[in-house]
This record gives sequence, C-alpha cells and structure tokens, in this order.
Amino acid sequence: MRKITWQSRSRVVTDSFREKHLSLSANGGNAYDFHAAMALSETFDFTMSEDACMRPDESTWRYGYRMHRHRPDADAVIMEPYPIVFGRRWKGIKSVGMIHHIDEELAGNTIKHSWYFNRLKTRLQHLDLVIAVSKYWEERLGNLGCRNIRVIYNSFEPSDYGSTTAKTDAFRKKYIIPAGKPLVYIGNANRRKGAYEIYDALKNSGFHLIMSGSSNQAQDLPVQYLQLTREEYLALLATSDVVVTFSTMTEGWNRIAHEALLSKTPVIGSGIGGMRELLEGAGQKIVTDPSLLEKAIHEVIANRYELGAMGYQYTSRFDRKYFTQAWTETIRELLHS
Repeated sequence: MRKITWQSRSRVVTDSFREKHLSLSANGGNAYDFHAAMALSETFDFTMSEDACMRPDESTWRYGYRMHRHRPDADAVIMEPYPIVFGRRWKGIKSVGMIHHIDEELAGNTIKHSWYFNRLKTRLQHLDLVIAVSKYWEERLGNLGCRNIRVIYNSFEPSDYGSTTAKTDAFRKKYIIPAGKPLVYIGNANRRKGAYEIYDALKNSGFHLIMSGSSNQAQDLPVQYLQLTREEYLALLATSDVVVTFSTMTEGWNRIAHEALLSKTPVIGSGIGGMRELLEGAGQKIVTDPSLLEKAIHEVIANRYELGAMGYQYTSRFDRKYFTQAWTETIRELLHS
C-alpha cells in the first residue's frame, strides 16, 4: 500500500486526526485539512506527521532548520504552507501543496512576512501538484506559475443540517433571542471577517445581530456574541433569517456561507476571493457596498425560502462521497504519473 504523509504546522489538525474527532478550536482551514486526512486514511497507508508540528516555544528559524533536515518516509507528502516554506523536496517523493488562500494583506506587514510569502509563492511553482479550494485560487496559483492544480471544494454531509423546530425553539429560549425581529447572523466576531462593517451598516436597522467564534475579537461591538457547541451552531444557522458574510480578506471559499446554505438559510456576501464562486453558484446575493446591506436583507428575507432552496440544491452536491472520491482519485493519479 502506498504511503502518504500530511505535514501541518498545527497541533489542532494533527491531534484531531489522532483522536479521530475535530477539535472545537479548529478554524475552517483546519477542518478541511482534517477531513481530507480522514478521507485519505481510508485508502492509503496514511500518517499525520508529528515532525511537521511546530513545538511549544520553538522559533520559526529552529523549525525551519529541523524541517529542512527531515525526510518523510512516504511516497507522497501533502504540505500546508509552513512545511512548504521551511521543508524541502526529496527525490522519489511526490510533493503536494494544500492552499486555502494566500493572505496578501498580511504579506505586506513586515519584512519577515514579505520573505515568507515570497518564498511560499516561489516554492509552490516547483511542487508536483497544488490543491486549491475554488476556481479563483486555481487561477491565482496558475498565474504564480504552478504547473498542476486541482480544485477540491469544501464539503459537508447534507444530512447533518436542518435543525428541528424543537431545537431552534430551545436555542432561542436558551440565548434569549427576541421574537418579532429578523435574526441576522454576521459570522465570526473578527474585524477581517467584516463584523464592524456589518454592524455600522445595520446598527439602526431593527435587526437582531449575532456573531460567534472561539473567541470574541470584536468585544467593543454591542452585538450578541455566542460561543457555541457544534449542535448549537447548526441551530443558529437554521433559525437565522439570513446570514451575512462580509469578509474583507481574500477568502479561499467560505465555510459559514456554505453551511448556512445547507441549512436552507439564504446568504448575502461580499463575494471576495473564492466566496464569489460559492454565492454565484448558489444563486445568492452579492453586496460590495455596506450601505446597501439593509435593503438587501429585506429583499432576501422576502424571498427566503426560494433562495434557501437554490442554495441547498447547489451546495448539497459537495458531500462526503464527492470529497473522499476527489481526494483519493487525485492522489492515485499523482502516484501513477
């Protein structure tokens, strides 16, 4: 059986794979990588590299020195950005890059960040294969000089979505959600996810706004913040009248929007990066000017059930069967090339 190794700097991904359960602290990229690893482990002799994890209090340069000397025992190695930058290619081992997005804004912050992202872009060009999560990033990576790119979309199991009325009623009661006001979920409590722009646009609208996440990075906003279990998060998506994803960073995709649509809840988004492909494919509304959000929300709520049905029809094709098959076939083709 062919050996596959996944290299992640993150202990969240590695520990989740070892425990066969996704950590509640995982972000969207972590979740995608965990599920990809689980899918590959069904077919291949698969390992999650402990050596690729950054150790507590380990400096970036020490990590780089260690990774440069480490040769994986594998026929193919799948690398997240840090291992791409600080590891190396080895003769006889196929190299795969896993890219959700490249943060150009962060790249300009410091000389260190500039060096890191320039090295990432250069090294991506020399890998045997790069996985992207949207057509937008497939094109961007192609423009960087990547030779072999495959898009594998974020995927979820549709049957996991759509909370019962009893569950949504219990959710509203537990978190004291007021009746009689449209409920608008604005995503993660994070400036770069658009929380401030949404609040400024809707603060006098009469909507009830909710934001969530593993931590509240927008504590100065007078918006209800919830730290939820997975079951409660699904109940929030199902009970919301509309979800607004107004990210200002160049998204790879947008998992919140995707999951909302599987819950048959309509989405309004900024459409930045790969998010546009998701919203256009699902027939949802794209709004780039925050001053137009209030009007757009009223229009969407008036057509909520039609838009929700369109969103579900599009996103439900990206299920676990699609995801497992796409990853398995992609790696098999690479190994036989």
